[in-house]
Amino acid sequence: MGRRKIPLIGGLLAVAVLVVLCTCAPSKAAEFSASMTIDSAQGGKMTGKVYVKGNWLRQDLDTPMGVQSVIVNPEDNLMYVLMPGQPIYMEMENQQVTLNEEESIESKLSDVADVKKTGKEKIQGYTCIKYLVTYHDSNLGKSTIWVSEKLNYPIKVYTESPQDTATIIYSDIVEGNVDPALFEIPEGYKKMDTKVLY
Repeated sequence: MGRRKIPLIGGLLAVAVLVVLCTCAPSKAAEFSASMTIDSAQGGKMTGKVYVKGNWLRQDLDTPMGVQSVIVNPEDNLMYVLMPGQPIYMEMENQQVTLNEEESIESKLSDVADVKKTGKEKIQGYTCIKYLVTYHDSNLGKSTIWVSEKLNYPIKVYTESPQDTATIIYSDIVEGNVDPALFEIPEGYKKMDTKVLY
């Protein structure tokens, strides 16, 4: 409590976290790769790749300094940020919202937000359920999330808060096996002492 958030390149980690919402009761956990575009009023436009294997997630964002990777380890509730251009990484408590097969957006966010289904739309060829999420904390603002019925995973998120406005969208989605090695810290990377950042 009271610690400053670690600033990441482009200030986009807080935006990217909203995209990892897996919803209720799928027959099979989501597993796919896709291109990702983040269009943020504060951070500008960034592109990259995303890899999803159940609740495991990897995002590779192209930045002016190189590729910045974020890996979510749901088993240990940790998030790893691999810094661009240098073999070091930061480890922190997972700040991303993830759901398992038995959870839903409504139940997971019920303590922090009001969640309302607003209809269905087709995004990138996938029929999606559209949710409006209004956070109880006004600093977090509102989000609209489009969850693919087939993938049981969000493929578009729009978020609006006092700090920023951003849209995240997945495209060129390829369903199928994702290599588990993508969610491992590469050999030779050293852990950064984040205490020096506070």
